Amino acid sequence: MAVDIIPQYNRILDLTLIADNGQKLVIQCPRRGRKPSIEINGSYAGDQNLKPFNVTVKNLYIDLLTSSYAKIEITAGYENNTIHLEGTIVSIYQESPGPEGRTVIQCLYGTFQNWLDASVQMTYKAGTSLEVILNEIKGKMGAYSVKLGESAKNLKIKTPFNHDGAARQALVKLETEYFADEKLHLFLRNDMLCGICYTKSNDYIGRHKLEYMSAPPQSNAGGEDGSAYTTVTAPWIPQLNVGDLLEIPQKAYMRFYQTVGSGGKNTQFIQVTTLSFHFGTTGGVNSMTVQGFNV
Repeated sequence: MAVDIIPQYNRILDLTLIADNGQKLVIQCPRRGRKPSIEINGSYAGDQNLKPFNVTVKNLYIDLLTSSYAKIEITAGYENNTIHLEGTIVSIYQESPGPEGRTVIQCLYGTFQNWLDASVQMTYKAGTSLEVILNEIKGKMGAYSVKLGESAKNLKIKTPFNHDGAARQALVKLETEYFADEKLHLFLRNDMLCGICYTKSNDYIGRHKLEYMSAPPQSNAGGEDGSAYTTVTAPWIPQLNVGDLLEIPQKAYMRFYQTVGSGGKNTQFIQVTTLSFHFGTTGGVNSMTVQGFNV
């Protein structure tokens, strides 16, 4: 039986809670020595623009009756390999009281109110590029830039596009009515409005390499079109997200004595469609489960 290989890096998980009046509560994880018990778990899914995550902190006491914390900022990852996350706090509650009490902070990535409330009025003629349309929508949804995969960059509407209403419904209309055949997926990632075409090998936002694996990957038949997909469990890669390309090199497979990919290939590539993770500052809490199309 194979033994898990876990990165022996110092884990980092720093939190800042921000109240409506600007007051801040900083919970910092020491870089060396004994660390507080902080855990974060969440999920990304291709069909889910509002992405939830939870933060659990041991021995954190907040007066829940007077608390006005509205936003959270997180630095998470390993030494020299961290990401910065911002979220909106949905609720704070104490999971258990007493000296070993755990406070749970339920959040949504980004400023989700923009996603709920933003509206847009637009008219575009046939032949307009997807990128032009998204550049008008992005600001309404709190995004600062548009990032498209190589295939999505070339998409143009074949019939006129008219929309007057919720910005999020404009994205749905583009996905389901204008570019359904291309399997277009539009989503928010931090300050970017992104778009990729699923099952296109050159269509991705970021690219990452898997250095460690916790269990052999499982291959499955896909949807109605028969596309194959793979599920893999491994230590969390902080920068990995839906719409990225995950490279699984041969060395990640070697301890399972399995053939990599197909046709003698030494590397397998997965276009990520779903990702869940559970990451903590202490113990063995460090894993992610990734599912995506084989490309």
